[in-house]
Order: sequence, then C-alpha cells, then structure tokens
Amino acid sequence: MRHRIRTQLNKGEKLHDLRKFLFFAREGVVSQQYEEGQTNQAGCLNLLTNAVIVWNTVYMQAALHALRAEGYPVREEDLGHLWPTRFAHVHRYGKYEFNIEAARTRTGLRPLTR
Repeated sequence: MRHRIRTQLNKGEKLHDLRKFLFFAREGVVSQQYEEGQTNQAGCLNLLTNAVIVWNTVYMQAALHALRAEGYPVREEDLGHLWPTRFAHVHRYGKYEFNIEAARTRTGLRPLTR
C-alpha cells in the first residue's frame, strides 16, 4: 500500500516539476495584479501543461504499439510506471507556429526516433 501511495505522490510531484519548468518567466511568480490577469496566467499554464501531457501520451502510446509490433514484450504492470509529464524534449525558449490548416490536412504522427 505504501508503495502505491508513494508512486502516486511521485506522479504528482512530476506534474509540479513540469508546471514549474513551463512557468519559468519571472521565476514562476504570478505577476499580474488583478484577478483577470492572474486567471489568464493560470489558464495559459494549464493549457501548456495539458498540451505537453497530451503530446506525450499520444507518442508514448505510439511507441508502445511499435514495440509490440516489433515483438518486444510490454507488460501491462509496467505501464503504471509511465508518466506523461516528462519534459526533457521540450524547448521552452523556442518560437512555435501553430498552422491550423496544415494540421487539418496532416495524417498520422511524426516518425518515432530511437
């Protein structure tokens, strides 16, 4: 029971680490004086956090599917140790462009790398 509780606590801590990593400007301090600005900052952080988690989840699932297709054993009990809150691959200083039209015509995921 302690092991399962510690595992869940670790997952929560990893989520906090991701949010801290993403909210790096002004050393993670909410700088807006008024409630509307603070709500906007919190909403943006939630959006970024969810985007990273969804991206990671989709690509982790694709990687698991590829491993299984290649004949590697993937045990269900090991999947509980995967956390989609990893962020080493995220370049937080980057400039990003979101082309909605290109996204609508895209099919499939980017190729997986090893």
